[in-house]
Amino acid sequence: MTHTKQSAWFKSGVRVLVILVLLVVPASLLAWFCGTGRMTGGGKLLQCTSDGSICVDVTGATSPTSAGVTNGYELHCDGSDPNNLQINDHLSSSFHFHLEILMTANCFDDGLASPNPPAAGFDVFVGQGNGTWSDGSTSIPACAEWYFVDHGSGHASSSYIRITDTPSTTTDFCSTQQTTPPHTCLGTQLLLVPFAPLLSGQNQAHK
Repeated sequence: MTHTKQSAWFKSGVRVLVILVLLVVPASLLAWFCGTGRMTGGGKLLQCTSDGSICVDVTGATSPTSAGVTNGYELHCDGSDPNNLQINDHLSSSFHFHLEILMTANCFDDGLASPNPPAAGFDVFVGQGNGTWSDGSTSIPACAEWYFVDHGSGHASSSYIRITDTPSTTTDFCSTQQTTPPHTCLGTQLLLVPFAPLLSGQNQAHK
């Protein structure tokens, strides 16, 4: 076999191997995760008037306090299953985000307060994932990113959520410690919950 033929055969073999890896290896293993433990919780995420009579979402729509942006989740720092995140925007058109794959996560202690109890080695979960954004009749692919903080019993839990209409391909939240909420999802912004204490509910870090 000539050198040229050997080189062509080698390149073809490499291409086949790469394709097989992409087909066989789960997408979650191609993502980036750092930290151990998990975070659970959720609650009501909305800015309201001081008397609580009117709530305003990012589109300017208003509604009684019975409506709002709510979420519920269980997320693992190392990407292991299960990873669930549901976000509901009750103010606009009852839109709903459902997480399908956690792309990246970074769990760390920001040093501002203790996440205990229960004992945990971190108090911030910053992550990004892909899923669907729907109103019940129509559904589109979407990217969500979040910054959840648990500052322990007696301290306010705070959250930030941003959703866009373009799924993420690769994002690494482990390369640098996120000290501010992320803004990396591409495309048109569908929902933004500014970083603020929860109106009700909590974020809870676990070992």
